[in-house]
Amino acid sequence: MQEDFEHNNLIERFEAMLKTNENYFFDLEDFLDIIDEYITLGNLNMAQKAIEIGLQQHPENFDIQLYQAELHSLNDRLEAAESLLMHLENINPNRTEIPMLRAEIYSRKHLHKKAIEALKQALDLQGHDPGEIYELMTVEFLYLDDYQSALDTSLKALNHDPESSTALYNAITCFDLLDESDKAIAFLENYLSKNTFSEVGWSLLAKKYMDKQLFEKALNAIDYAIAIDDRFLGAYYDKAYIYTVLKEYDKALEFYKLTLSIADPTAFTYFHIARIYEKLEKDDLAIDFYLKAINEDPGHYKSWIKLIQLKLHQNNLDEALEITKKALDIVSNQELYEILGQIYLRQNNTDKAIEAYEMSLKLGDPKLTVILQLADLYKQTLQIEKFKQLLLAAKNQFPDSVEIQKRMLGNK
Repeated sequence: MQEDFEHNNLIERFEAMLKTNENYFFDLEDFLDIIDEYITLGNLNMAQKAIEIGLQQHPENFDIQLYQAELHSLNDRLEAAESLLMHLENINPNRTEIPMLRAEIYSRKHLHKKAIEALKQALDLQGHDPGEIYELMTVEFLYLDDYQSALDTSLKALNHDPESSTALYNAITCFDLLDESDKAIAFLENYLSKNTFSEVGWSLLAKKYMDKQLFEKALNAIDYAIAIDDRFLGAYYDKAYIYTVLKEYDKALEFYKLTLSIADPTAFTYFHIARIYEKLEKDDLAIDFYLKAINEDPGHYKSWIKLIQLKLHQNNLDEALEITKKALDIVSNQELYEILGQIYLRQNNTDKAIEAYEMSLKLGDPKLTVILQLADLYKQTLQIEKFKQLLLAAKNQFPDSVEIQKRMLGNK
């Protein structure tokens, strides 16, 4: 707590100096802390200012110049970063940060094999946490689609730091990419026999059980995770999901609502609560929670779609149309335009329906249902040339579609 206070005080003092245009002296360690904080926060402009003033007060300092090289890389000034690293390497070739930064540059250039070689050099220098270096190597192997090597390095990272959530997630990701689900479960069970208090490990094991529909085992694993950390949000979501799959909707609601007492509400949570109310045929409550989801995140198009579909189910066309237009003012979405077309059709507004279906086809991959509906509308309105062009294009996209063939033959 005291360290946080002193750290914040450093930042405030530095920014006060900039505002007053005065010149305060900072120790080297203070400058390094200030620069690191700004880079961590992603405030690269302030990091650059701190580097420039730091080099004025501590000319040619090696560590500040290392931060300058890192900042060059973060700003995609890769040649400048590489040039500075070569200069620093001539001064001190044994600093681990140099090959690590060089690996970052290679990675940004998509030279992932060179990045791995640089990270191996960093390991040889033995000046940095090997677990972190192995984690970085894992990422580079994943870029190369070399999943076995990525798994090997993630396991080495875990060997150095068994509590590393990143390494554990990476290992399970690699098992998944290698399509070795059973090995992932065996690995996690063995890992948890030695690291019993890893809530992340129990959560990952639960997910693997869920994949195999072993829901009782999954629930037991989740209970272990919650016992370790009773504010582990992901565990409650997983429990709610399982109860939803098991159609135990009251229990699912209980756990989704429990997340609202642990963390700030999200559109995701409200959406899933609404879905359960819909399954329980409590449409009014479902509508309330879809509206809450939209209020939380107006761009959550799934909530808009479900809300509109409920209104259509209630045969409330005018309100459904109004909501759809409002949704499209906020988020341009293929499925929303398809629904708009359906509403206009039900209102016998053929021209507007055609416009909506045409917009739907312009967004994302074409849907066969939309193509067929639009083709029928073109034929109905005697737009025969558009009808032919649409079906010819659709035949290439859906060569096995009997419905397209029928419409093409029916036009001859």
